[in-house]
Amino acid sequence: MKPFAERAVQIPRSGIREIMALSADMEDVIHLEVGQPDFPTPSHIVEATSRYVQEGHTKYVANAGVTELRVAAAKYFQNKTGVETNVENILVTQGAVMSVATAFMALLEAGDEVLVPDPGWPNYEMAVSLLHGTPVHYDLSAQNQFFPSLEQLEQLVTPRTKLLLICTPSNPTGQVYGPELMQALLEFSRRHDLYVLSDEIYGEIVFDSDFASALSYDTDERALIVSGMSKTYAMTGYRVGFTRARADYVNLATKLQEPIVSCGVGFSQLAAVDGLLGPQDEVWKMRDAYKSRRDVALQVLRDNGLYRYTPGGAFYLLIDISSTGIDSRDFALALLEEKKVAVAPGSTFGEMCRDHIRISIASSEENIREGLRRICEMIVEQSG
Repeated sequence: MKPFAERAVQIPRSGIREIMALSADMEDVIHLEVGQPDFPTPSHIVEATSRYVQEGHTKYVANAGVTELRVAAAKYFQNKTGVETNVENILVTQGAVMSVATAFMALLEAGDEVLVPDPGWPNYEMAVSLLHGTPVHYDLSAQNQFFPSLEQLEQLVTPRTKLLLICTPSNPTGQVYGPELMQALLEFSRRHDLYVLSDEIYGEIVFDSDFASALSYDTDERALIVSGMSKTYAMTGYRVGFTRARADYVNLATKLQEPIVSCGVGFSQLAAVDGLLGPQDEVWKMRDAYKSRRDVALQVLRDNGLYRYTPGGAFYLLIDISSTGIDSRDFALALLEEKKVAVAPGSTFGEMCRDHIRISIASSEENIREGLRRICEMIVEQSG
């Protein structure tokens, strides 16, 4: 029998999912590996979902998304950035991950290069490779507090470079790109005629400053802004993402959704409208809780001499395990077996944090405190 596609076979499995699978049936595990809000979906969104199902919104919808959500998302982007945004600028997708994949489908020819962050969410590289693009890594080094270097980016650009991918607030670092950096990244992209894919799915989970969207610095509509409902509104299972882009891109990407997902889920998209336009009290409560949990985590690290940086948003934190000399995957597997704590190995996000692990603070303060205590204990034991 003929073999499977080589590219598909070569793509590595996500280390996050590996740890999730291994820990799923274990008892008394503290789960700090999953990037998913631990809060319930706000009640008014749940009630709206039920109502829309009862009303019969269970049929096919338009490929680009229901008009009500496209209007609400346009209003969201315009209110956040002051940049005029109309329904023609909005594409609704099956989760933000589909927004990312659709962008690669629309923009990349075989062999085109995409500048992707290292460390970065592994799905970026997986999707680029599957669509026959070439991922080119730029460093988010611990020495630079996990921010990109414009000097390095300049060195990486070639005639085949098509797109710069950024993520702010970042998964896995939690760092938030400020206005000066964002402006510089957009100027760099204009200078080299690159598209910019800005993953801003965590854009409402920012702790210590205002959020700077790439849209605010995009003077010629080269930026595609990815957002959605999963993280901010604790709606991961609803699978509602959206892209803000120029109208001709939206038209093209709408067509590309047809052979992949056909369309999204009508009642999920209508419930998302209630999320965007309804009360935001629960959103702010969740954000404040994540900030409090971050501070708890940082204090434990300080108490154990392992503090390195302060993430400005999202709900992630990288922990330096370099003193152990152990690869992060091996460390994560041993930590799960010996200390009953599940974390994501840094190596799944790239070479730059093979000597780190990622924790998610989308868990209770009690779990964070105790889980980090065990992590610190393991680091000390393995560093001896």
